[in-house]
Amino acid sequence: MKNIIKYSGIIFIILFSALSVNFSLYYKTYTEEWKSYTRYSQFLEDQFYDYRMMQTIDKTKENPKIILADIDTQSIKVINRWPFPRNTWGEMLFKLKDFGAKTVAFDVFFAEEAITCNGKNPDDRFVEGINYFQEGGANTVILPYNLNVAGTEYFSELPDDLYFNIINTKRTGNISPLLPTAISKSTYPYSKLLETEAGLGFIETNSDMDGVIRNYQAVAKVQGFDSNRSAESLETADSINVISLGLAAYMYWNNEFNDELGDPSKRTILDLTTDGGFPALISKDSRLEITNLGETKIRWFGGSDKYTRVPIHKILSTSSDDKELKEIFKDSLVYVGSTAFGAYDLRNTPVDSMLPGVFAHMNFTQMLIDDYKYKPFETSAKYSWILLIVSILILILVQIKENPIIDIAVFIALISSLYYIDTYYLTPQGYEIRLFWCFFALVMCYSWNTIVNFYMANQDKAFLFSAFGNYISPELIDEMYESGHAPTLGGTSGIRTAYFTDIQGFSSFSEKLSATQLVELLNEYLTAMTDILLEEKGTLDKYEGDAIIAFFGAPMELPDHAQRSCMVAHRMQEKLLELRKKWVSEGDKWPKIVHDMRMRIGINSGDIVTGNMGSASRMNYTMMGDSVNLAARLEESAKQYGIFTQVAKETVEMAGDKFLWRELDTIKVVGKSIPVTTYDLLGLKETAPDYLKELSEKFSAAILLYKAQKWDEAIELFKVTLELEYMRFPDLKGLKTNPSEIYIKRCEDYKKLPPPPEWDGVFTLTSK
Repeated sequence: MKNIIKYSGIIFIILFSALSVNFSLYYKTYTEEWKSYTRYSQFLEDQFYDYRMMQTIDKTKENPKIILADIDTQSIKVINRWPFPRNTWGEMLFKLKDFGAKTVAFDVFFAEEAITCNGKNPDDRFVEGINYFQEGGANTVILPYNLNVAGTEYFSELPDDLYFNIINTKRTGNISPLLPTAISKSTYPYSKLLETEAGLGFIETNSDMDGVIRNYQAVAKVQGFDSNRSAESLETADSINVISLGLAAYMYWNNEFNDELGDPSKRTILDLTTDGGFPALISKDSRLEITNLGETKIRWFGGSDKYTRVPIHKILSTSSDDKELKEIFKDSLVYVGSTAFGAYDLRNTPVDSMLPGVFAHMNFTQMLIDDYKYKPFETSAKYSWILLIVSILILILVQIKENPIIDIAVFIALISSLYYIDTYYLTPQGYEIRLFWCFFALVMCYSWNTIVNFYMANQDKAFLFSAFGNYISPELIDEMYESGHAPTLGGTSGIRTAYFTDIQGFSSFSEKLSATQLVELLNEYLTAMTDILLEEKGTLDKYEGDAIIAFFGAPMELPDHAQRSCMVAHRMQEKLLELRKKWVSEGDKWPKIVHDMRMRIGINSGDIVTGNMGSASRMNYTMMGDSVNLAARLEESAKQYGIFTQVAKETVEMAGDKFLWRELDTIKVVGKSIPVTTYDLLGLKETAPDYLKELSEKFSAAILLYKAQKWDEAIELFKVTLELEYMRFPDLKGLKTNPSEIYIKRCEDYKKLPPPPEWDGVFTLTSK
């Protein structure tokens, strides 16, 4: 049954992971309806790929040939206008040509004619700047436009200028796998600027489902817009394949539109002969696959800190023969874009959630310049399937042995090695491995196997509890299960803390309560106290009637066992106060003896033996040792002082400074010859009222006078502390003794019959 449950779950996990890998691989080819069903697969892969890609970005690598002419905040302040006047752009182009720039790509639209002022049109200077920059044929200015702009008018016939900015296309027949689109008139360059024969490149940015821009539309199949055209006719209508701003910048900078300066045989082409595969850009003898939208994934080099940025105002104000700028701009590809707050479009990208859009163009262009392309889809898909299948097979074969140590070791090794290989080798090489779903399959298979084994193990442990729970302690049952064999007699010693509690005068409770009431009362009391004990990681040894016997520091070692025991004592006394109030509120249900219930606690730390003790057939996990006996004596002797928590000095010294104490006495308890100094636990330092702090201070001073045999001075101070004792337990005044009363009487007795000269302050108790 166990194997059926385990392997059916594993099969389901593998099938789900395999389907998700398949969905992620082919997500971009699906219709919008199918994408809505399978987008989870791509979303999770994208997030995980972004994280791995960011681990391998070379933060020191720069491309000195791609420069940003930066429309920054300071430039806007200096020029004192935004958008800049067109003549400003003309002046900038004059300077950039003099500085040696080769190509300038604007990420700024110029769709409308500039306003003529004082008989001068700023466009004239802009045109002069473009012509000056392009003089000689080796330099180009590229102007942008948009494809789709909602709510705007589109070209019904394609502008003639576009035909000079198309990409050579290799195709089979007239059918193109690219989806057709149209061109908006709203951002198309003003006609006067087009007369300069400037280059053109479209800007079309589409984010993924999570709002992150990972893909860049490099090419587009455009045609005249006709609202009456049928969907079928779109495939055969006259169209051209135009290039984006980033691709145009690369091609012009690389002299691909200039047969005299460039090599026509190495010109970037669009290959639409897919043969069932993906269309691709072929550049530098390598393929860059694109989708039917003309998009490809960007291999990010970095954000705004990755590229050299020269403010526009610096370009305008610097002399044309400036050596620094000539060195920066020589043979460079210059993008003109904005980073000024409020003057640019923020884009959410893998490298920066608020990245100015111009850097997407710059990253794409650098990707082409460095030939830093992604591997073909089929190659990445093949490696994705290999890694998924091999890693799952290894994990399943190892789990057959059912060795949890080997299981987790192999699991960690697989996860670590796959992550390392993919992140630091495959991803930098351009592979897009579907690693998330590979990890998902590994984690879920390992988790499912662990859950099933844990469930079955609990079933086995439940059997042991049902069979042996009435005979041996729960600790021993755990030991039996973990060790695989029955427990044996024996124990270990160590510094631990023994803890004893008892209800004051409990024998008289049976005279006032029926057997049923007594059981109800004890169950409520013991449940509340045991909960506190277990919350502080104490070990319950046993109940002896109303008494609770426990210890701290075994079977689990606790470095702060002494502190925990004192905290339990404080919390138990606070809880008993709550219970007394509750019992009083219940009216006549309980007699006055229950309303006045008190508990005594004795605590001692020392060398204690804990372990399995009893007979070979029946045993209990318990404690033994002289330190245990002393804790029991402290609980019993607390009644002689009229206190409720008596703690040995060894415990106090180990408990830290969280508690408020008063030294009680140095005594020899019944059955022990070695004196022990004991303390009364007054409460927590941070919450104790001022009168208890005063009691602690003055009682300690009185004890010093007592030990110095200054009886009269001690009596006077003990009389002061006596009033504080009454403030502590006002309901016990006249009914029960307290330490101050005891010491007053003891001092008076010593005044009449002084102790011997060798007296060391030790008091010998004559009863328990």
